[in-house]
Amino acid sequence: MTLYEKVVEYVDTSFKGKKTHFERAVYWIEQLLPSATEAHKIAAYAHDIERAIKGEKERDYLNPDILERHSEEGAEIMAEFLQKNGADIETINKVRHLISKHEVGGDMEQNALMDADSISYFETNAQHFVEERAKTEGYKKVKDKLDWMFNRVSSEEHRKFARENYEKWSKELEKIMN
Repeated sequence: MTLYEKVVEYVDTSFKGKKTHFERAVYWIEQLLPSATEAHKIAAYAHDIERAIKGEKERDYLNPDILERHSEEGAEIMAEFLQKNGADIETINKVRHLISKHEVGGDMEQNALMDADSISYFETNAQHFVEERAKTEGYKKVKDKLDWMFNRVSSEEHRKFARENYEKWSKELEKIMN
């Protein structure tokens, strides 16, 4: 079993099932960063591991402190997992570096992961937020999440991949709430 396959198994087990969001994030990191390595794919698949391990207690999606903690703790969880599974230090450090800023970006590679996360979110998670979470958490909170996920995409070139789904789910949210 490759290191990447071990990560997929670990993440899927941690989340109690396969998550299309992670598969699509891997797809998008490969599209946005043609030089993507196994470390990039691992980071894309495992970027939200903190939520599975620690649980999603706080749903303040846009709180900078929560986002920073989520990213940094996820980076450390994966670094520990990779170390236990025989990864080399270069891979461990690259995955830690990428996941540690996947919510807010930083350098070109961190931005590519953040963008892959956003594009995948609109493909796989936005529907749940619009159709389910808006009922319990409110229209404004979900609209703010949609806007933030779209506006954080680091370039207009990458935004074009998210725009259609962003507009679709924003319109659906408006219909539901009116």
